[in-house]
Order: sequence, then structure tokens, then C-alpha cells
Amino acid sequence: MLYFLIVAGALLFILNIWSSDFDTQKINFWSAGASILMVVLGFLELKKVKKNEN
Repeated sequence: MLYFLIVAGALLFILNIWSSDFDTQKINFWSAGASILMVVLGFLELKKVKKNEN
């Protein structure tokens, strides 16, 4: 599930950049920030799970 969160966040970020035609003035920064947050939270939870397994 955590890998899905990381991949989905990265994919949403790439699609957000692509939908704005790579123009920084057209990027929806709330959406980009949310997708980056998804990736960061996915990695944090993955690190927490790996730490608890050891």
C-alpha cells in the first residue's frame, strides 16, 4: 500500500506538470504540493515500517 502511495504521488506530480505544458506560471501549486506530500509521507511510513520490523 505504501508503494502505491509513493507511485501515485509521483505520477500525480508528473501529470500536474505535464498538464500545465511545463509552464511554471500555469502549475497548480496546491496540487503539486499535495502530490509531493504524498510521496514524502509514503517514504516516512515505509521507513517507520522497516524500523519496526528490525
